[in-house]
Amino acid sequence: MNSKIMIFFQFMYKYFQTSFFFWIYLCRGLFIYSLVPALCTLFLVLKDINAGVDDEKNVTVKQLFKKYYTQHKNSRLMSFIYMLIFILIYTSLYFINKESNEGYLILIIVFIYILFMTLLMLIYSTVFIAFKEMDKKNGNFLAFLSIFKNPVASVALIVILILLNMSINFNFAFFLAFGPFLFGLGVIFSLYKLINESGSFVA
Repeated sequence: MNSKIMIFFQFMYKYFQTSFFFWIYLCRGLFIYSLVPALCTLFLVLKDINAGVDDEKNVTVKQLFKKYYTQHKNSRLMSFIYMLIFILIYTSLYFINKESNEGYLILIIVFIYILFMTLLMLIYSTVFIAFKEMDKKNGNFLAFLSIFKNPVASVALIVILILLNMSINFNFAFFLAFGPFLFGLGVIFSLYKLINESGSFVA
């Protein structure tokens, strides 16, 4: 019993480290240039921790983060494009929400739909780039197709995103500590079949 408790706390410690280094590397690129590399790294590090690779190879979470981030730091342009899209969407929603006209409700729904589609595109594409070692063009193309070909997984990811957004308002400190690794684990679990299947990358 004591050994299981120790293992649990060891995993939690590594998960908290993962969240910490995720924010560090995200801030290094001012979010704009580091979003995609940091997400790819987050997923890969969590997968290694869950598989016990860090213990097997005697490497730390910090070393894993540095290794994987270096491998994916050439995705800065892709990060910039996604961040630009997010900024445009949030700016549009901000000004639309200031209008009291009910006719703008349709526009709000459209922009929220575009927002979720963009978030799903980002998640799927980073998963393909990280785990399937795809180039950015094919990763994004298959990401778009996968959103519709994996409806259950896509809905699960949307629920995860909504819960994370709620956690920001509920307790920001909780979000900072738990958000990244819970999000990463949620993505890995939701897209488990897609990540581990061989051959065709689109279910």
